[in-house]
Amino acid sequence: MINKHIAGCMAAMFLTLGVATAQNVRFGFRAGLNIPNITAGGNNTPVSEGYASRTASGMGVFTELQLTPAWSLRLGVEYSGQGGKKDGMQAMPTQRLVTEMATAMGTNVDQNIINALAGAAAQMPPYYYADISNTVKFDYVMIPLLAQYTIGLGNSPWSVYLHAGPFVSFLVSGKQVSKGSSRLYADASGTTLCWDRIDPQTQQQLSAIAPAFAVVLQNEIPFGSTNITGEMKSSNFGVTGNIGLRYRCGRNFFFIEGGGNYGLIAVQQDDTNGSNRLGAASVMVGYAFSFF
Repeated sequence: MINKHIAGCMAAMFLTLGVATAQNVRFGFRAGLNIPNITAGGNNTPVSEGYASRTASGMGVFTELQLTPAWSLRLGVEYSGQGGKKDGMQAMPTQRLVTEMATAMGTNVDQNIINALAGAAAQMPPYYYADISNTVKFDYVMIPLLAQYTIGLGNSPWSVYLHAGPFVSFLVSGKQVSKGSSRLYADASGTTLCWDRIDPQTQQQLSAIAPAFAVVLQNEIPFGSTNITGEMKSSNFGVTGNIGLRYRCGRNFFFIEGGGNYGLIAVQQDDTNGSNRLGAASVMVGYAFSFF
């Protein structure tokens, strides 16, 4: 699906070139640093709140069509690293924990085990808490279409520009990278274990037929990476823009630009765990050139 979208974008780029004179078209590439973050939307939950920025990379290629001496149109295809991070005591979905435990048991899961896991989950809070470091990483292919206005700085080769416009993006992968070890608590203060929320009969049942899950609920456990691609929407739409400084070398340009992007669509498929939106500040350097 993503390859089809990229192919369509490249076709549009070449169509743009086909209707323009060769002297009016430049190609370019850009790369640099993204500083993404995850913002909570209207359906806030303990899982969706409390993210801070992280650092990621960004890079892409573009074609620029010069319409007038001041105005141009830029169409690009970019990789954009998105996400955010949390440190310390934080909420995580109980249902995901139960699902992961059932998956880890593989073919050994029978109806009795399923009933025991369901009974334990029903007595636990919807979110459990762990004291860990947690980074959410998203990889997107972004396709921005930007209108650009450029102002020359006198007779010098320097000029400044501003461009802005919409983008569509397509999710390549989503991963939650957790580091550290923690016991699983039923409250944010870390005073009650999830295990202590389960009645003695269910505790005995879990210890007998699902001992691995009983161990997880009673002890400090290490955390690792979780693939969350399937929990996210496959595409997004938003706005992006930059302000830049460029230096002309003949018909070509070196440039540095800073700006950002913001997605207008909540990324979760199921808003039970919140409605987060993604955005990123960025600093990029690049080069634009003409073949003619």
